[in-house]
Amino acid sequence: MKELTKKLTTEKAIITETDKGKTIVIINSNEYSEKVHSFLTANNFNILTKDQTEKFHNLTYKTMQESNLIIDKKQIKLLTQKKVSSPTLKAQIKLHKTDIPILSVISNRIAPAYKLARYLTKTLDQYISLNNYFNVTNSTNFANDLTNLEIHENHRMITFGIKDLYVNLLIDEILNIIKTKLLQNNIQITYQILSLLKVILSQNYFMSQQKIYQPAQGISMGSPISSLIAEIFLQHYEDANIKQLLDMKNIALYV
Repeated sequence: MKELTKKLTTEKAIITETDKGKTIVIINSNEYSEKVHSFLTANNFNILTKDQTEKFHNLTYKTMQESNLIIDKKQIKLLTQKKVSSPTLKAQIKLHKTDIPILSVISNRIAPAYKLARYLTKTLDQYISLNNYFNVTNSTNFANDLTNLEIHENHRMITFGIKDLYVNLLIDEILNIIKTKLLQNNIQITYQILSLLKVILSQNYFMSQQKIYQPAQGISMGSPISSLIAEIFLQHYEDANIKQLLDMKNIALYV
């Protein structure tokens, strides 16, 4: 595989993965670069003049030291990355989509806040309970829900897809949502959690094609905490907007 990759790169082609199906794609390197460039342009990423890794590494360490109610001195040592580097973008090809766009995957394993993000994910999971009210548990239950649904000729089925979710989430809004949920549960360590979370979410920069990028908004696409953050936001949005439509019978079923 290494020899094949080297040969294809020499011939201006590269091997990459698809985002579904566990298959690989051989693509012209110029076409690959154009797809990455289109993604970066469409999402208004800013080009940074300087790598932010050292700054974020120091800020992460300092914030952990100030979070004594959550992290003790021994844990600080374990959660501090010894070797740090900027996250890097890797593009997977969406073969099932029109124009074959990319799915951006960011490697964060040696990013400054990677270990802290894993640790704080467990902390948030412990203190924030999600109702999962609209989540499908399995296909059998979903089929039963549809079978029991009384459908009339004026009903319509609509599907929604979220485009580039992570890079469109607002960090300040996320922090406010989590703050509200934590204070509702009388969590005494709320402000230290928020302080750590703000540091993690601010590290949404990455390297691609020898340049450093950072979105004007959004969270990191490769951080261990991002999927939980996205789920918290989506369930908050659904509770605030969808539930009332169901109660008013404007929607027969939403999952």
